[in-house]
Amino acid sequence: MLGDQGKNSHERAVAARFGERRARNMISTIKGFWKVCRYGDLYMVLAALAAQSINISVGFCQGFSAVLLPQYTHEHPNVTYEQSSWIASLGVISNPVGALLGGMMVDAVGRRLMLQSIVLPNLIGWLVIAFSETYVFLCVGRFITGFTIGMSTVSYIYVAEITTPEKRGVLSALGPGLVSTGIFVVYALGAFVHWRKVAAICAGFSLLTPFLMHFVPESPLWLASKGQMKEAYNALFWLRQNNSAAQQELVDFTKDRRGESMSFAQKLALFKRRRVLKPFALLMLFFAFQEMSGIYVILYYAVDFFKSVGTSVNEFTASIIVGGVRVLMGGVGAALISRFRRRTLATASGLLLGGAMLGAALSHDALLRLVFVLLHVCFSMVGFLQLPWIMCGELFPQDVRGVLSGATSCCAYLLIFLNIKTYPRLQACLGADNTLLLFAVCALLGALYCLLFLPETKGKTLAEIMRQFDSEKAPPDPEAAPTPSAATPTPVIPPASSTTPP
Repeated sequence: MLGDQGKNSHERAVAARFGERRARNMISTIKGFWKVCRYGDLYMVLAALAAQSINISVGFCQGFSAVLLPQYTHEHPNVTYEQSSWIASLGVISNPVGALLGGMMVDAVGRRLMLQSIVLPNLIGWLVIAFSETYVFLCVGRFITGFTIGMSTVSYIYVAEITTPEKRGVLSALGPGLVSTGIFVVYALGAFVHWRKVAAICAGFSLLTPFLMHFVPESPLWLASKGQMKEAYNALFWLRQNNSAAQQELVDFTKDRRGESMSFAQKLALFKRRRVLKPFALLMLFFAFQEMSGIYVILYYAVDFFKSVGTSVNEFTASIIVGGVRVLMGGVGAALISRFRRRTLATASGLLLGGAMLGAALSHDALLRLVFVLLHVCFSMVGFLQLPWIMCGELFPQDVRGVLSGATSCCAYLLIFLNIKTYPRLQACLGADNTLLLFAVCALLGALYCLLFLPETKGKTLAEIMRQFDSEKAPPDPEAAPTPSAATPTPVIPPASSTTPP
C-alpha cells in the first residue's frame, strides 16, 4: 500500500510539473504573439500575406494542365500527343511576356497597383477556359492565364521592400509555399470535379488578391524613390507601428539611393554595371540548373509522369500526394530559410535532389520509384525551387529592380517553356530511365554551382546586398551615394503625433 501511495504521489508530481510546463509554454506563446502585435511585425506579415496570395492563383495555373490533360484526352480521343504538349506548354509560353511587361510597368505604376491589376488576365483566361468549346479556345485561355504567372513575380519585389532583413527570407518563402497550396487544391479538385468547374472556381478565386491589397500600403521604398516622402513615411509607420523605426529606415534608404536628376544615357548605363550584370548572370545559371533538375516536369506532367515512370499507385492519387507533400514541405522550407544561409540550403537541396532522382532512375521497383519521386519533391521545396525567385527581389538595385526582376523572370520562364515543351520528345529519345538520370546529373551540377558562386543574402539589408557587387575597379557608378558636396537632402518626415496609419 505504501509503495502504491508513493507511486501515485510521484505520478501526481510528474503530472503537476507537466501541467506547469504546458502553462509556461502557453504563456510564452501568448507573450510572443503580443510582441508581434506590439512591435508591428503583425502588420508586416499581413501585408506580405496579401501580396503573396497571388501565388495561390499561380499554383492553379501551373497545376491545371496535370488534371486537364487526362480528362480532356479521355473526352477527345483524337487529340494527339503534340496537341497535349501544347496545352501544357501554352500555360508557360506567355509567362515571359507577362514577366517582361510586369517588370516594365511595376516601376512606373507601383507594386501595389500592379498586384491588383493581375486580376484582369487571370479572370479572363479562366473564364475562356471554362466556356471553351474548341481546342483553339482552350489554348487561348491557357495562354492568357500564363500572363498571371509571369506578372506575379512582383509579389517578391513587394515583400522584399516592406520586410525587415530578419523576416524577409521566411515571408518571401511564403510565395512558393502558397504556389504549392494552389497546386494541391487544383490536383484535389481535378480528381473529383470536371475541368470546366475547376476553371470556374479558379476564376472566382482570382478576385482575392486585389481585395486584400486594398487594405495594405504601397511599398515605401517605391514611394521614396518617386520623391513621395510623406507617403513613404506613412507606409513605413503602418508596417512597423513604430515612429523611430520608420524614420530611421527612410533616412537609411535616402542615403543609399542616387539622386533623381539623371539623364537617359546615365539610366541606360545602369544596365552595364557590375551590380546589374553579375546578379543577372548568377540568377540565370541558377534557374537553368533548377529547370533541368526535373522540378517543373513533375509539376506540369504530374499524372502522365507517374504513368511513364511506372508507379503502382493510381496516377491521380499520386498527384494529390505530391501536392500535399509540396504544401507540407513549403512550410518546412520557409522555416529552414529563416535559419540557414542561402548558399547552404541551395547546395544541400541540389545534392538531395540529384540523389533522389538518381535513385528513381536506377530503381526497378514501382513503389520505390514513387518514394524517390516524392523525396525529389520534398528536397526541391527546401531551397532549389524557392531561392531563385526569392533572390529576384533581393539582388537588383532599387532603381532597376522592377525591370531587371521582370527580365530575369522572363528568361527563366523561357527556360521552363523549353523544358516543358521538349520533355515528351526528350523522353521518347532517351527513355524514362535516362531522362531521370539526366535530371539527376543537372541537379548535382547545380549544387556544385551554388556552393561556389551563389551570393549570400540572409540577414542583410537590400543596401548591403547591393554592396557585394560593387567591388570592381571602374569609373564612378552613377548609382553610388552622392558625395558630401552633393549630399542627398534629408527626407521631410512629419512628426509621429500628426501621423496616422493609412
